[in-house]
Amino acid sequence: MSKKLIMIIFSLFILVFFSGCNNTKIEVQSKSGLKIYNWSSALGGVNENDLDKIKYSYSLNLTNEEEKNIFIKSVQPLVNEEIKNKVLSKEIVVDVNQNLRPNESIKINGEIIIDTKGLGKSDILTLKPFITDIKVLTEETVSLKSQIVKKILYIGEID
Repeated sequence: MSKKLIMIIFSLFILVFFSGCNNTKIEVQSKSGLKIYNWSSALGGVNENDLDKIKYSYSLNLTNEEEKNIFIKSVQPLVNEEIKNKVLSKEIVVDVNQNLRPNESIKINGEIIIDTKGLGKSDILTLKPFITDIKVLTEETVSLKSQIVKKILYIGEID
């Protein structure tokens, strides 16, 4: 190859490299909301005498990534459509009623009793995932103090 051809290829490489870098966007995502980082679950019998029911136990760590406190009222697992009509537990909502500070986590444990009458082990395993989502009910207080002060200052500027 000639030096001229090598220089042209090198120049094109540099041109493509730098034009690609100029169009790159950097996205910065802020930390916000509630996150679940640790999750575990287990299947077991309800008792030795009743083999037509299983207990699905779960444990999760709920973390507050907001910059303010969040009051967690309750947590409710949402089950998949295939087992929705097989859930025997009357109440699967876990009451928490705890204030969660920024960057703090709480451990939540729950269980769901499922009717498995007529199902073998392989049939039960095909029903997974038992839980598809977690519904978290929170409570928030909006302070009017700072908003009233801003409104008074704004009205004062008009006069």
